Parts: sequence; structure tokens; C-alpha cells
Amino acid sequence: MNRGQWKRILAVFATIFGVLFIAVPAFAEDAAVKEHETEYKGVNYARVYDYDYYTTNTHPELAGKSDAAVLKYFVKNGIKNGEQAIESFSVRSYRNANQDLRKKYDKDYERLVSHYIKKGWRQNRTTTGFDNTIADPVTKYDGKNYDKVYDFHFYIKKYASVRRKYALDDFGAIKYFVKKGIKKKHQACENFNVMWYYNSNQNMRYMCGQDWERYYNYYQKKAYKKGPIKPCEKISNYITYFKYNGKKVDLSPIYDFEYYTKHNKEASKYWKKQDDAGAIKYFVSYGMLVGQKANKATSVKSRKYKNIRRKLHPNLSNVAYIKANHYSSRTKYLIMLNQGKHMVYIFKGKKGSWTCIRSFPCDIGKPSTMTPEGRFSLGAKGLYFDSGSARCWYYSAIYGSILFHSVLYYQESGPYHIMDGTMSASVSHGCVRLALSNAKYIYDNIPSGTTIVSYNRPF
Repeated sequence: MNRGQWKRILAVFATIFGVLFIAVPAFAEDAAVKEHETEYKGVNYARVYDYDYYTTNTHPELAGKSDAAVLKYFVKNGIKNGEQAIESFSVRSYRNANQDLRKKYDKDYERLVSHYIKKGWRQNRTTTGFDNTIADPVTKYDGKNYDKVYDFHFYIKKYASVRRKYALDDFGAIKYFVKKGIKKKHQACENFNVMWYYNSNQNMRYMCGQDWERYYNYYQKKAYKKGPIKPCEKISNYITYFKYNGKKVDLSPIYDFEYYTKHNKEASKYWKKQDDAGAIKYFVSYGMLVGQKANKATSVKSRKYKNIRRKLHPNLSNVAYIKANHYSSRTKYLIMLNQGKHMVYIFKGKKGSWTCIRSFPCDIGKPSTMTPEGRFSLGAKGLYFDSGSARCWYYSAIYGSILFHSVLYYQESGPYHIMDGTMSASVSHGCVRLALSNAKYIYDNIPSGTTIVSYNRPF
């Protein structure tokens, strides 16, 4: 090959390499224009941020500003405001679609973004499509499951007030349902309406009354197996029985819910609440004792009325038992002192439903120093006091210097020897003397402030 041919070959190579050296820098320069900064203070936001998407869809007013300026704005402002900066990731959807993240971070968008950048992207989690709805809403609160009586989406759709506050807060919604919604008798799922359940179940009403939480709990535990609750807008089978000693006593011959609650002022509240369980229990514990008429056809003097009352109140001859239900007390106890019978009765409960839990004989004041009648309040207490040569143990004040206390003992360091143990007599200076154990019972168990009713003085 001569010199001329070599020159031509070298010229061709020079041309080719010249084009390459010119083209490569031009390509690199074009690539640099298309790539934008995604790292800020050592953290790479490439998985949650795209300059072009952010300036086109979220903040058009930032278009044209430098990479550093836009990225800084996103990190400082956009993230905490829950803004979407890339098509493949929305922090709001990331939160709403993942129950565990909602529970841990709630609406702390900065921590949610950090979680995704560090490890969430590897976990194949949902990151878009849930900006305005909750996926997999929670059904447990305080360790207890409510999935048979509660559905988040149903609940917020049915109640506008709940929706306004908890539309994207399933943890807040179930807390509200448990703490307040149940008391308000809210229907929180398609299959369970507590009022339909209440109206259609006589035995449940007798057992639970209007303790609404018990209805939700019972359906959640067992009754859901029988299927959805059928519509029942009104009670059609009013309770006409009362359970006594484990058996049902039929009161239908003498009792009618509508008649009783409409003709007795004290019982009218049960009609307003449609509380037939409360009404019949009130009638038995109070109305029957004071002779209230409970249906149109049956007189309180009839044999049917008296027989049923005798069955439910075998101790009806105890006047204290009848009188007690007229009185209230500041404590859960009531003391009835029947002077005519020389008896003290201790009741527990509340007005209208007192239960006698203890009774014992007593001494009362003699004719010249009578024990007062009336309504009093149990006062100060003490271990003992001396009266003349006698010592009286475990005293509790009735009125002024009138006390409950033990029978008379000798003045020793303890109640060892009785000086005068007379019982069931009118012998004191006005105080009510009791056996030592009974005086101690009042001293130990009956709180100050308890109502005392003293009546039926025999003189």
C-alpha cells in the first residue's frame, strides 16, 4: 500500500473519531438537563419526589425555579402538608391504606415518608388510590373486637356528625362508637340495630334493662350466629313476669304495662323510656307494697292481687319492709328502727328497691326518756363511752346524745363482762341498746350519713 492510500485511510478514521468526540459530550449535556436533584441533607427523596410531577401537578407556581429551591420547599413544607410529589407515591394513600402505619404514625406525614424511604418501598405496600378513603378499618378497641356490631364505612355514612369528624380516622371513630355511640344506641353496621334487638327480645330486656352496652356485647359474642336482627320498631310483647327464687311468677292477672305506667305518676318515666323491665321491677319492689293498682280490671283488694303479693313478699307483715321503700339515703344503706317491735332493720339498695340484709332486737327509751321518732342521719362514731358505772361499746350517733350502742358492760379495758344485758325492752335513757356484735356491725359497716327512720313508738 503506497503513501497516498495510507493518508486516505487515516483521513477516514480522523473523521469518524471527530464525530464521536463531538457527539458524546453533546449527549451527556442533554442527559444532565433532564435529571434533577433528589438529595437533601443526606436523604435521597427520589422514591417520593419528582421535580417535573411536583411543579406540574402540585405547585405549578414553582416551575422554572432551581432544583435545590423546589426540593427544599417539598422537604420543608410539602411533606408535612401531605402533598403528592411523584405519580407512584401519595403519603395520604400510604397512611390510609395501611392500618399498622395509621396506628403508629396517624397523620405524621414526615415519619410516614421517612418510613417508606427507609423500608416501606421494599414491603410492596399500597401507595396510591386511597387519598379519600380508609382501607382495612380497625374493628378493635381496648383489646375487644366489635366486628359483628360495627362497620366503619357503614357508621360514617349513616351519621353525618361522625363522618365530619372521623371520615379518615378509623381509630378515632371506633373509640367514639364505644365511648359514646353505644350509649346513644347508634346503629354501626347493617346487621345489628340495638333498638330492634331490644324490642324483639323480652328475656333480654328483663335481664339487661336499658344497659345498652350489654346488648351489643351479647350479640357480638353469641347472638350474631342467628343472623341479622330483623326490623322491629315497637315492643309488642311487654314483660308480665317477675323472677323470684329462680322461677318466673306470672303477674299478667294483675298487671298491665300500659295501664300501670299511664296511671301512676311515679311509674310514668318507664312509659316514656319504653322500659317494661324497669316498670315491672318497680311495681313489685314498691308499687305492690304500697297497694298500687296495676291493671284496669283487678282491684288491689282482690284475692288474685293478694295471693301474688304474698308469693313475692312473704315478709309483708314486716312494716319496716313496706315503709323502707318510701325513703332515700345519702349512702347505699338505710336503717329502720321499729320501736313497737323493738327491732332494727338494715337495708341495702336505694329508694324504691331496698333489700333487708340484717335485722336484730334492741332496747329503746323508757316512757320518761323516750327514743325520738322521725328521720335522722347516722353521725359520729366511737369505740366506747362511760355512763355512770357502766361502759357502752361501739356507739354511732342517731340524734344529739341519742346513740346506737351495746348493752351495758362493766368499765374494763374490753367488753368482757355484761352489767345489764336486757333486750327487747323499753329501759334506756333514749339510746338504742344492741347486742355487742350488732352494735359493732353498725360501727364497722354502716357509713355516717345513712338515713335512720325511727317510728311506731309504743307509748
